Amino acid sequence: MFRLLETAVRVEPLEGEGLTNVLHLVTLADGRKAVLRQPKVARDLPKFVIPGAPEVLAHNGRGDVLVEYVEGRTLADALPVSEEVWRRIGEAFAKVHAVGLLHNDVNLHNIIVSEGAATLIDWDNPGLGNPLDELAAFEEHLFLHGTVLPQAFWIGYGSRPGPNLLRVHRIAGCIGWLASGDWRQWEADRTLKPENLARVRNWRRLLASWLADQFRTDFLAAEVAVLQHRERPEDRHEHRGPQHRQ
Repeated sequence: MFRLLETAVRVEPLEGEGLTNVLHLVTLADGRKAVLRQPKVARDLPKFVIPGAPEVLAHNGRGDVLVEYVEGRTLADALPVSEEVWRRIGEAFAKVHAVGLLHNDVNLHNIIVSEGAATLIDWDNPGLGNPLDELAAFEEHLFLHGTVLPQAFWIGYGSRPGPNLLRVHRIAGCIGWLASGDWRQWEADRTLKPENLARVRNWRRLLASWLADQFRTDFLAAEVAVLQHRERPEDRHEHRGPQHRQ
């Protein structure tokens, strides 16, 4: 697959989520550790240079990639974490959003943390977009894990959008996710572990319940936030980077 793999002294399955990838931990002859990520469905690799992303050591046309291994635990496994870690997570998001990019898959299993460090991993689908969509998606995934974004995250991020505006983006994202084909694909994936299948089924139930609750509340404040957002001169132009940080 890769010439670099010929120097490997050890290859072992890597414990992790693997909802869309097969993962192996590779120890190279020079002592470096790397992760071999093989997508279950072939795909193109992103062509962006991502600030702060783990180094890609090798890749091929199918989408298999050998990437630098990041020491630590996933945020999902590490919760609860200290305020310092939350600040570092906020800084990691800010670094990417500052150059106008989104990670586009910000679930808690794609954030590796240690005391004083945080790294976004699994850069399969980076792209351009509104950072508010990504922040709302992150808030949504935290909800699925039973927690919320603390103030320390926003301190690291450098600014905080209005809660009503973020809520509107989260509602839109929630509707989009529930309407997507993710759930059918997971149900049809015979390689998915039973515990992972149970988890995504629970996610779907929680998302539907949260969305129903939003439609039982007063939308006036949220509607005003949207109108105010559209009236700002810098928001009348698309693809200008992190709008709410200007």
